[in-house]
Amino acid sequence: MLGIITYSAIVAALFIFIWKRPSIALAGVLCMFGLEQLGQASHPFFSQHQAFTNVLIGGILTVAVGIKVLKGERVFEQYPAVGWMVLALFCYALASALWVRRPELTMEIWEGRGPYVLTFLVLTPLVMSSAQDIEAATKAIILIGTTVALFLLIFVSWDARSIVLEGGHGNPLAVSQMAGMVALVAILGNPWERSKMWQVARWAVVAVCLILVIRAGARGQLLGILIVTMVCWPISRRIQNPSQVFLLVGLIGFLAAVTSYGLQEFWAKPSSYYAGGSRWSEQAMHGAMSGRLEQALILVRHWYGSPETILFGLGNSASFDPRVLGMYPHFVPLEILAEEGLMGFLAFLLILFVTWQNVAHCLRAIRDTPSDRPLIAALAAMFLYALLLALKQGSLLNNLELFMFAILIGKYRAFLSMSNPIDSTRRFRIARDHNSLPEYPSLRHATWKLESFKA
Repeated sequence: MLGIITYSAIVAALFIFIWKRPSIALAGVLCMFGLEQLGQASHPFFSQHQAFTNVLIGGILTVAVGIKVLKGERVFEQYPAVGWMVLALFCYALASALWVRRPELTMEIWEGRGPYVLTFLVLTPLVMSSAQDIEAATKAIILIGTTVALFLLIFVSWDARSIVLEGGHGNPLAVSQMAGMVALVAILGNPWERSKMWQVARWAVVAVCLILVIRAGARGQLLGILIVTMVCWPISRRIQNPSQVFLLVGLIGFLAAVTSYGLQEFWAKPSSYYAGGSRWSEQAMHGAMSGRLEQALILVRHWYGSPETILFGLGNSASFDPRVLGMYPHFVPLEILAEEGLMGFLAFLLILFVTWQNVAHCLRAIRDTPSDRPLIAALAAMFLYALLLALKQGSLLNNLELFMFAILIGKYRAFLSMSNPIDSTRRFRIARDHNSLPEYPSLRHATWKLESFKA
């Protein structure tokens, strides 16, 4: 009963708040698979209608886009070049069904994954029209993601590393990926920068998400959180003085302590599924990674068979052909190289390069407003996290978060480029970050007018 109440409350909150801020629908999209397992673990209806949650979130997202249009907002305005590159890559992948050896397999997979491509890559970016939209979405990601993670950690039954659903088992990688995204936003983002309560609560959020990742036995997700945190921390907080160094050391110690507790609690006990924590041993992780790489190299050998396949690829989802692998290789870059050829692989590399350029441009644009750094750090972290996971799981059609965040980073750059240099909100942030409003009586007046308007 508690699960149904929690599920209904989250869906109701999404539907209510998108009327004021449609961008909050992003939180529903990112938490969709976790919410789906919450429902399936709570009531047989959701197991009997497995697509219900996904259709529901897609409907909420569609309503959010409709609200934007009704408000007169131009949803395709400031659409970034990287977005068109992403859409071009996926259109090319679909077109490659024309020369794949088993086109019926490719089309069957696209029938199943097509709605998700539409949801993640087409509709979700349209609900973002400003930096404030993205900031509101990060708040919703933390609130909804933490609620789902806490429920899945405490109030459902587990069998080994999977959630027990009505009639089966859940996908541990899906819930751990969601938890990883929430943890990164909590660590690197700072959506409630003036709240002292948040400065304490954020670490509880991080602890819950890390423990859920460990409970699900998701090694790549855990390592991804730790690596991305270290890489993106300088983006979020400039390391310019000893206090920042001490803060970073404290963060590393906190993450290490929570990880150690999680491993001891769920993997080191004699009753654990992998008694002694062998799943987390270096040998086990090396074997899993080498197995995935070996599968990908088999696919690459098929790709290298003729000049035509080298240039244009074997065709999307060719790896599902029993004569090739019979499944996808769990290594997305080499899958793209083999199935979409050099044409698709170069497009993929261009997307990565342009996204890196967009992050660098955003950092230059906000160099005078340090309070804006956590937002771009959170976006960059989720993109990098999805990229790391693409090296150990999923396929082009299953790793849509990677490309969605590439588009969102491109949109954030467009928002910064189009902002008015004398915009009062931006001036207020600059002055606040420097702890003063000197020499600018007109700015003080503009700030007073802005605060009055907000009130």
